[in-house]
Amino acid sequence: MTLNQQSVIIQSMARPLRVEYPGAWYHVLNRGRRKEEVFFQESDYLMFMDILGECTDTFNLEVHAYSLIPNHYHLLIRTPDGNLSRIMRHINGSYTQKINRRYGFEGSLFKGRFKSILVEEETYLLELVRYIHRNPLKAGLEKKLGEYRWTSHYGYNNKKKRPAWLNVETVLRYFSEYDREALRRMNAFIRKAPPRDLEKRLGSLNWPAILGGNKFIEKVRKKIKGKKIDKSEVPQYKKSFKNMGTKEIIGKILEEYKIGEEMFYRKRDKRNANIKKGYIYVCRRYLQKTNREIKESLGEISLSSVSKQYNSAVNEIKVKEGCCSDAMRIKELIKC
Repeated sequence: MTLNQQSVIIQSMARPLRVEYPGAWYHVLNRGRRKEEVFFQESDYLMFMDILGECTDTFNLEVHAYSLIPNHYHLLIRTPDGNLSRIMRHINGSYTQKINRRYGFEGSLFKGRFKSILVEEETYLLELVRYIHRNPLKAGLEKKLGEYRWTSHYGYNNKKKRPAWLNVETVLRYFSEYDREALRRMNAFIRKAPPRDLEKRLGSLNWPAILGGNKFIEKVRKKIKGKKIDKSEVPQYKKSFKNMGTKEIIGKILEEYKIGEEMFYRKRDKRNANIKKGYIYVCRRYLQKTNREIKESLGEISLSSVSKQYNSAVNEIKVKEGCCSDAMRIKELIKC
């Protein structure tokens, strides 16, 4: 059965269609302008990967597969917060600025807006992992699958050299509950070429906007048309607190906890340590506030301290200890 028989594809118009909602999966591509290189040496690849890592933290991005080719990149990502455009603006903008400073360039590094396909996980996740992992082989950058360093296939198979932010669990669990067996089966799957019609579709200049089965396509169509939409799923229908100022947030916290400003801002006050840490976590994790914005809202605190407290909060929340209850209380308070 061919790709066209298996699924329905919504083709994008002149300007690529962007459908964003919490939990959406995307295959993202961007190329250098005029097919020029965007990665020039090892440190450039590392810099781009650092930016990806920062985004998994700052924007709650999940990176499940990637391939960095000298003149373009592929990403397979999931956006729990439905914020694809903001993430990609940061990735492309930050990387371009750093490259321009490093090499004395000016202007755009990439060929216009990034391309993205909204993907149905159940139908296309593994096919896209295979397509992305085989990209260096297809480009002639490796003679044997898995040799090329700047791809997640290398990371999946080299645990010690795997970026900490690379999410391998979702893909591996499709193959086996045991990591070693999952890797064996995944590698066997990757060695087989993808369906020709899928390769042809992804290799064309005009990408589809959405890739999935009939039910998935129909669900997305309803989101686009605004009919029968589950409003809890779609960001534009949720009351947005993204633009709420830090002073307003702190004001709500003071009211909720019935504490005064002097007590809240008091340095090294153990009674309020978890509240502050919860505030920092929610601002970074859900409201995409920068470390500098948070620092300025708290007064006598360094940027490094903001970062350390955020990382501490992440670890405490994972095990439901420390600031966990306060972070969840603040999250609920501002309805994010």
